Amino acid sequence: MKSRLTDKEKLVLWGLAEYPDLKDNELSKKLGIKRRTFGAVKTKLKNNGLFSDLIVPDSSALGCEILTVVYGTLNPLIKFENRLDGAQMITKCEEVVYANSTDREFFIIAISKNFTEFRKKADELLRFYAQNKFLDDLTIVHFPFGITGYRFFGFSRVINAVFGLKFECEKKGLHEAFGMVRLTKKEKKVLYALLKIPGAKISDISRITGITAHTVSGVKKKLLEKKIMETHKIPNFNILNCELFALTHVKHKHGRGGDYVSQPMEVLRFDSGADMVSVSLFKNYTAYKDYYDRKLEYLRDNDLIDGEPKVLLFPIQKLRYVKDFSFAPLMKKVLKVDIEF
Repeated sequence: MKSRLTDKEKLVLWGLAEYPDLKDNELSKKLGIKRRTFGAVKTKLKNNGLFSDLIVPDSSALGCEILTVVYGTLNPLIKFENRLDGAQMITKCEEVVYANSTDREFFIIAISKNFTEFRKKADELLRFYAQNKFLDDLTIVHFPFGITGYRFFGFSRVINAVFGLKFECEKKGLHEAFGMVRLTKKEKKVLYALLKIPGAKISDISRITGITAHTVSGVKKKLLEKKIMETHKIPNFNILNCELFALTHVKHKHGRGGDYVSQPMEVLRFDSGADMVSVSLFKNYTAYKDYYDRKLEYLRDNDLIDGEPKVLLFPIQKLRYVKDFSFAPLMKKVLKVDIEF
């Protein structure tokens, strides 16, 4: 689907992705657009489903020790419809924060309190998949937060590249664990509600949790300032004119983690030094192959790898979202939040 956004809509979409925490009056001023015009464009984009809100918690600061990426290929003889029981198990697993597949490839992100907790859930799932002969090939990569740098999203750069814009995006490094934080009971409730209903108004969170709007506002401000959570605006992939995304897994030589500059279309990266997994969007296969060849040349010429990186390609039009990004069930379990809605 080709983008039919106006120049002003592209600007507002970029601004929302680059400055997701700014209030409308602040962002409209920064973008040089009248407040009323900005509001109308934002509302149109939102109502047309051209972007969505997502809040990502700092899982390491809230009691989790490990992030795990699971990827591989599925048995081509078994249809997706016949794997629905397995998909439901993944959906119900609190530790799985994201999962998608095509009829052939799959990709899962899980976050756990510790390795033992991961193994308990993973063994159950993998046993079921093995018994039903769903799997063809499987790779599990662990990223302990204590030694891992990571980045969730960066869609302002993607929007820049897709639409040929020349706006300056803030250079953001990989996030690293900085230690545990302790939240009060009210703070946990507010955080869970924000994760459950990203984009909700303060008044809605207040009504749901039974906590005053003034307190909710203060807690939200604290969570953002202390980087216990970060907000994101996620554009609808259909307007990005990209045909596929690539999951790339690079195993670096011991002690020789690479510093290859991420390309503008990279939206996820997890890097422990020994292993790096990234997810990038590409306009087409030619664009992907051009980037891959340049990256491989860099890694090879700098003696950073012993073997060729593993890559899985996911045609966007064939994606089946088993579980879109959802951090609320994990945090409800980890923080022991006693609220239902």
